[in-house]
Amino acid sequence: MTSSAPPPAYQAQSATTGSDHLVRALLDRVGQLEAKLQEQHNMISSETPLPPPQLSNIPTSPTNDEVIASSTDNEIASQSADTGDAATVLEFLAWGRQKDADYGTSPENNSGPRRLSIRHDDGAATSNILREANRDAQLDVLEALLPNKSHIIQLVEYHSTSILWYHGSYSSAMFQDDLDLFMGEYEGEIRHQDLNLQWLGLLFAIITGSITCAPPSVCQSWGFSPEERTVLSQRWYEATVTCLEVAGYIETHTIYSVQAIATLTIAAHVLGKSNSQSILLASASRIAQSLGLHRLGPEDALEATPKDQLRQREAGRRVFNQLCTQDWFQIPFSESYSLNPRFFKTSKPLNCNDEDMIPQPLSKPTQASYCNYRYDIAALMPQLLDAMAGCNTLFTKYEQVLRYDEKMRKLATACMPTFLSNNAPVATGWPIYVGWARRSLAICASHKIIMIHRKFIGLSFTNSAFSFTRRTCIAASKTILKEALSGNDDQGPMLWIEQAFSVAAGIILSLDTFHRSTGEREFEEHKRLVADAIGYLRRFGDSKIASRGVQLLSSLQRELQEGGCVNPKKRQRPTGYGDLTPSASKRARTFNVESFISNVSQDLQVTTPASSTPDIPTSVGDASWNSFMNWLPPQTGFGGQSLFDDLLSFQF
Repeated sequence: MTSSAPPPAYQAQSATTGSDHLVRALLDRVGQLEAKLQEQHNMISSETPLPPPQLSNIPTSPTNDEVIASSTDNEIASQSADTGDAATVLEFLAWGRQKDADYGTSPENNSGPRRLSIRHDDGAATSNILREANRDAQLDVLEALLPNKSHIIQLVEYHSTSILWYHGSYSSAMFQDDLDLFMGEYEGEIRHQDLNLQWLGLLFAIITGSITCAPPSVCQSWGFSPEERTVLSQRWYEATVTCLEVAGYIETHTIYSVQAIATLTIAAHVLGKSNSQSILLASASRIAQSLGLHRLGPEDALEATPKDQLRQREAGRRVFNQLCTQDWFQIPFSESYSLNPRFFKTSKPLNCNDEDMIPQPLSKPTQASYCNYRYDIAALMPQLLDAMAGCNTLFTKYEQVLRYDEKMRKLATACMPTFLSNNAPVATGWPIYVGWARRSLAICASHKIIMIHRKFIGLSFTNSAFSFTRRTCIAASKTILKEALSGNDDQGPMLWIEQAFSVAAGIILSLDTFHRSTGEREFEEHKRLVADAIGYLRRFGDSKIASRGVQLLSSLQRELQEGGCVNPKKRQRPTGYGDLTPSASKRARTFNVESFISNVSQDLQVTTPASSTPDIPTSVGDASWNSFMNWLPPQTGFGGQSLFDDLLSFQF
């Protein structure tokens, strides 16, 4: 009789029992591999006997020889792979790790708030006095931060109905069942001895996203004042991380830490936690691989798969989808990526809702629809990076940019699901978030067009060979601002990308204005659009992205007002792709970059070097940009120093 997956109320086992179970499971796996090897060995021995001695010098026909050789080679390769697998299983056993973990059958990934016992390798881990002392103090703070039951229900419901469509990092149905258990059996008690603190971290991540992204009117309807909202959004983010650390998430891997970290992304950038979030996402990716989330292939028999099991596996696919999307969208910041699609086989999540798990056509919106489509957009970014890495000239690199520009445009038109198109009517019965998803997608897709061209933005203002990039990025920037400024839904979430990408659009339009004469029509038009962007960003007083964006764009506007401009007819011939900065002798600026950096840095209380290092040639770039880039919102997508290299390449 086979046992089903344990329910959320799975009873905790003793440490000894858990350890014995792991050892037995691994030894069973080794036994299976050995039996398979013996079976294959016997099969080969019986089916391919050695030829008689008197016939050994007679060549066989090419056909038979190839068949025998191919069959033998395949068997040997299979034996070799299995032998290597067995050796690795044993080696992982010595390390206290599992090889090829099966996410769908691991009880710790389906235990909900119920804490499973943790296996300890020695007594030191269980008697860590410092950890236990800190744990008590941290639980005191967590207890004080957790809101009452009615607030928790409101915050979780808002996230599931109004925000989850954007990131899909957890299953709303599964989490609701877990929440009922936490509120019922555990009575919402943080200090309950069986409580899984990694699951509690997911709860804090969910309510962090709600209170950060919900519009002011919704927060006030819940009873949270603007001042309390500002405090709690920061503290709940920190509480999420604290829960994971107290639970030892780095050593004890569960799906809940991965879901909590992925969910935090919706709030992290607005709260000024971008650096810490990038590290958390990296750890979540490794934990996800440890859990086997990168090996969740398609279901063999979808109709025959129990609904609860399918829901659990789909939750794993969705959160891995989100990790990949975030990793690939981070490429402009690091010029690299961690999750290579060549080395995982997780299938795309089904287009279905959590409640019934019934697959729907792509034209029908579900909880997975938006994330699935955005994943396709994100997947272009590592492809472009790899393609450009194989090119050695500006010409061939730009060919790749144009190639992926075309792919992106096709994806944003012909391949777009109908419900995401602004040209399609909103059908009765569609979820409330369809309108928000349309605006978000228009902003996201426009920004990704800019990101595809980002390496040539600087050159596009001075070299007519790249004028297509200039026109494209200006048009994309206008689309971003148009969509951001059109949002007027009092119930819709405030998504960080609308603020961050508006800053990016303002930067593009500001730089274009610096390269125009005052008599050109676009000069005043783009100045006005940047002013509109500043006004829009000022609405978000608690957002770090918005506040820094306001100061940057306002500073650029002041410089433009004071006469900083360039002669659009003057341009330099680039000396190479890696150095887009022309020599200092060819920079004819009326815009004093050093003074600009110093003034803006002082406004933001960022320390700048007293002077540039004299040993570094000016053509490499002004050293003061290094500190200047620390306060620029990285979510604008220009990737830190690369933006300043572009700025310095302009003839201010």
